This record gives sequence, C-alpha cells and structure tokens, in this order.
Amino acid sequence: MSKIRKVRRRWSREDKLAIISEIGVDGSTVLDVSRRHDMDRHLLKRWVRQMGRESKKNATPAAFLPLVVCEPDPNLAEPCVLIEVGLSNGRRLTLSSNLSNARIRRFIVLVEAA
Repeated sequence: MSKIRKVRRRWSREDKLAIISEIGVDGSTVLDVSRRHDMDRHLLKRWVRQMGRESKKNATPAAFLPLVVCEPDPNLAEPCVLIEVGLSNGRRLTLSSNLSNARIRRFIVLVEAA
C-alpha cells in the first residue's frame, strides 16, 4: 500500500490572515476553516498564535474612548449606536452596534492584521 503524501504548500502572510479571519464568522470553528482549506487544524492554530504574538509586540495599552450615539432611525428596531474600538496596533475601528459579534470580530482581526 502506498501512503498518500500531501504537497507542502507555501502561504503568504495575506493568505494566512484571510484564512484566520474566517474563524468565528457565522459560527465557523478552527476545524471548519481548516477543513474548508484542506489543511491541518494544528497549523491554523499555530498561525493564530504567531499572529497574536506579532500584534502584541506592537501593542499599546488599552484606553477608554468616547462613545457617539447616532440619530435614531425609525426603520430600526434598536437605536443605532457607534462603537469605537482601540486596537492593539494603535488603530481605531468605529462600528455599528447592529453588527453581529462574528462580524465585529472579523473586522477587528482584519484591521489588526493590516
């Protein structure tokens, strides 16, 4: 019996970040994402750890930021609230509170990695 051998692939930093950003979107787990990209889940976990260490090197301390409330929109069930998030890389991200937690996490991962 011959053993099936996988070809070793090279991933760019942008590819790694794009794949990592899929974790948590619509409930996707590390296992789901690794299967979708035909890769070992341990490799994906290693990427997450590496990217976390890189972002911590450039981290600035967390700070409280002002909160701005939008004008009420009669078409929305809840009032629109903008959330401003200070990221570890020094950038600020302003998001609507109407976004799902998964989308907010994805935006944070993308902006921190950029």
